[in-house]
Amino acid sequence: MKVHILLSAIGDYIPKYQQRGDASYQALADEIMQQAKDVWQIRQPRENRVRFLQKMPSQYGSHFRFLEVTQKDENTLLVSGGRAK
Repeated sequence: MKVHILLSAIGDYIPKYQQRGDASYQALADEIMQQAKDVWQIRQPRENRVRFLQKMPSQYGSHFRFLEVTQKDENTLLVSGGRAK
């Protein structure tokens, strides 16, 4: 299953002009995609959205953010910032 991460979910953690070969941001994206797949697999039967807590990179201490997973289509999950509606 594919996972798409919306820029609004992590855009403030990624520099505007990223250098090629900077693996730290790719590692964050890979971790988010894996977490999204994991929580989607263990969701309750009638849930159509699931939230999870993601550790985000920080220079000073630890930062965490809730992200939300929904199903875009039968083969794609969508990760967003999970803002309350």
